[in-house]
Amino acid sequence: MEPKMTHCKGPTSRLRVAVLTTTYPRDEADPCPPFVFELCRRLAVQLDVTVLAPACEGAREGLWEGVTVVRYRYAPRRWQTLAAGGGILPNLRRSPWMLVWLPGLLLGQAFALWSRRRQYDVIHAHWIIPQGLIGICFGAGQPVLSTSHGADIFALRGRLWDGLRGFVVKRAAALTAVGAPIESSLRRLASGTPVHRLPMGVDIRARFTPDESVSPASGRILYVGRLVPKKGVDLLLQAMKWLISKRPGLSLQIIGEGPERAGLCAHADVLGLTRSVEFVGAVTNRDLPRYYQAAAVVALPFRIAADGDEEGLGLTLIEALACGCPVVVGRVSAQDEITQSCEGLWRCNPADAAEFGSCLGTALDMDTSRAHLRATRQPLLEEYDWERVADAHLELLRAVAARI
Repeated sequence: MEPKMTHCKGPTSRLRVAVLTTTYPRDEADPCPPFVFELCRRLAVQLDVTVLAPACEGAREGLWEGVTVVRYRYAPRRWQTLAAGGGILPNLRRSPWMLVWLPGLLLGQAFALWSRRRQYDVIHAHWIIPQGLIGICFGAGQPVLSTSHGADIFALRGRLWDGLRGFVVKRAAALTAVGAPIESSLRRLASGTPVHRLPMGVDIRARFTPDESVSPASGRILYVGRLVPKKGVDLLLQAMKWLISKRPGLSLQIIGEGPERAGLCAHADVLGLTRSVEFVGAVTNRDLPRYYQAAAVVALPFRIAADGDEEGLGLTLIEALACGCPVVVGRVSAQDEITQSCEGLWRCNPADAAEFGSCLGTALDMDTSRAHLRATRQPLLEEYDWERVADAHLELLRAVAARI
């Protein structure tokens, strides 16, 4: 179904936008985080959008939902998995040998952009490093809007990364940050480059909604997200062990894939949680609402990982709240702006099993009708619904193309 954009402003001329990303679904059924795809298909109603993304087995190319998708090869076909699953950085931590494919991936995207450099009016680079760097160096002087999603700020540390980030942010036409902590970091680096806080979106109006016909399953706790260190799923398992010792009969569903899955399954066995924890695996974005609606509480034990990486925004938190589900979340700074206007949300220390488990217990005891949580949807609609987010990106891309 073609997305609607009812509030777009500006001239009617169609700008040509090149989108650089390493995160893009292979097809409609791919559980890959869909935020770049969702933004692009909405922008394509008003703009000519071309996505340059890594090739992978079975990935769609050509025209898809109004967006031209170009897949560049960077390794032998069966080994094009560096950007899949949990993402480049988690994949490299799990399998350092994959580093051999990184130069090919970067050069492949650079060549794909350079060979088409005269076909675009503006470049939208998702992540400052490497996409922003590629846009600046190989975009033939076209203005670059670079978006930071967090890992490119928090996880890449040291003089080399600081220098590359500084190079990009000082030469980009504009920068966007998906959350306030990222925005603060960018402003310290930007030296005059405009910085905007502009999150990715959630389909709050049509997809992530409460369903009065669904009764939450008593005692069912739900986790949704990639299985990577900053998500804190190992800490959630420890909290579940503590909570089940107090309240037998609870269950945990874990939705998502990532490089930590095998270790987490083994950890659940060691903790004696085999019968209480279900690793569901990946679920497509269109099927997620029914899991949220059927859960008694959603647990998102975000933390700062050992390498400094942390959640940039946490769209799963917004999805759960939009479905009317109470949420217990780890204390990281990205949630500050969300917690100010939301009921049914607890922030706890996931490293303290008793504290996090106690918060889960409190959330489980809430009124299961959830009627009092419906008011939470309005501020979420105003800030995070895709209609508002896409309109804001459209206006900014037009301004960047005009070099305002």
